[in-house]
Amino acid sequence: MRQDIDALKGKFRAGRKEEAIAECEALCARADAAPEVKRLCATMHAMTGNHKRALELLQAVRDPAREDPDVLFNIGMCQRELKDIAAAVETFDLYARRFPGHADGWACLAEARSQSGHFDAAIAAADRAIALDPGLTPVWRVRANCHEALGRWTEAAADFKVVLSMAPGDAAALKKATTCLLEIGRGEDALDLCRDIVRRQPENLTARLGAEWVLGQQVPLWHVPMMNEPQRNQAYQDGLAKVVDPDALVFEIGTGSGLVSMMAARLGAQQVVSCEAVGLVARTAQKIVQKNGFAQRVTVHAKPSYEVKLGEDLPRPADVLVHEIFSSELLGEHVLPAIEDAKRRLLKPGGAIMPRSASIMIALVGGDAVAGNAWVKGWDGLDLSEFNAIYPRKRPLFREDLDPLLLSDSVEAFCFDFVRQDAFPPERKRLPLTATAAGECQGLIQWIRLEMAEGVYYENHPSRPQPVSGWQHTVYAFDAPLQLTLGKQVIVEASHDRARPWFVRVG
Repeated sequence: MRQDIDALKGKFRAGRKEEAIAECEALCARADAAPEVKRLCATMHAMTGNHKRALELLQAVRDPAREDPDVLFNIGMCQRELKDIAAAVETFDLYARRFPGHADGWACLAEARSQSGHFDAAIAAADRAIALDPGLTPVWRVRANCHEALGRWTEAAADFKVVLSMAPGDAAALKKATTCLLEIGRGEDALDLCRDIVRRQPENLTARLGAEWVLGQQVPLWHVPMMNEPQRNQAYQDGLAKVVDPDALVFEIGTGSGLVSMMAARLGAQQVVSCEAVGLVARTAQKIVQKNGFAQRVTVHAKPSYEVKLGEDLPRPADVLVHEIFSSELLGEHVLPAIEDAKRRLLKPGGAIMPRSASIMIALVGGDAVAGNAWVKGWDGLDLSEFNAIYPRKRPLFREDLDPLLLSDSVEAFCFDFVRQDAFPPERKRLPLTATAAGECQGLIQWIRLEMAEGVYYENHPSRPQPVSGWQHTVYAFDAPLQLTLGKQVIVEASHDRARPWFVRVG
């Protein structure tokens, strides 16, 4: 029998797998078939993917009164491969209780429990496995995935980092670790993790791309053009010059690079306290402030404004509240709740606010360049228009060279008066827009206008393109292009939910 087993193993290893399995099955069919033959046949079936037959053979040789660890373990493995997770949990649970010193049993129990959705029980089993063998990479991965599934981002990130210390090339673990770290506001740690792997493995493309992705999540690309826009910067400086007195305490929401805070300090503010929600950006701003010699008067806190505490982060209610957290559509960076909170808690009664108001502006828009970026008709006799049905109606215009054709006067859709208003509820209204020229109208174009202080305005009007700008125009396309005649009135329903505006033609 020993010779038969060795010969079958040799055939299987030589690639004659079907022949070896057939001969082994013939031996199993004999009345005097030894358990070793059935176990060998089960192994060969499992190695060729026939886990159902392997399970039958293993169950035939199993003796519950005298459990064999290899037989019991492989029964659980076959059950797991056959997606019978409940049975696999039961088998591995028995294995772990009968052989508690075997780390692989606890590890497989952890994975099976994880697959069944019992994440806390899976973590408990993983802990037993790790206590026996801390070097089991797969069990750390199971533990990390369970913590992630439970929303325990800190624990998950720590576990994924252990996986990466053992397997720095594990792309899935790196992606999950960075995602978890971003969830808990530790963007710098996510960046450092990627860069550390790049230092150890310069060829690791996942780590290189991961570092860029983390930077993109932390530092949106509009930061640099925003800082380099002369009109925007001059408007902020001119507005600050109207409201900053030599003894003023200025509080700024949204530090960014620290430029506006340094403007206020240079204009004579006694103290400037600024806050920035993104830690990486806040710490970079503090370096910029230090480099420019304003560290004694400008303080940057790495936290959102609603976490700023009066008497701790801000010594007293500010004389001036400055904010620069506008998106291209004005509302996207939660400016309204931030202003409501800061006015109530952090600004003295009657204190100045800069900008003092902000408006969302719209006009009817047409022109071939806009049409080419808004609609598809066809090419060379081929009709492609069905694609318009799945193309978003809201379309940012990232190019300043499109020369949009305004077909109506500018209309102020919404105005937010930060000085006179303390709360900004959602709004819905209907607005008439009258065509000032005939032509094909693609929809509405939207931009923003800011009143910095009395007599000081900023507006990124579409008719005045800027070489660099952090704020883009947005087109809200109609369901189909509209042919306008001079004087034709178009009715638009305008609404916002405090976070986003929306515009749709209703007449």
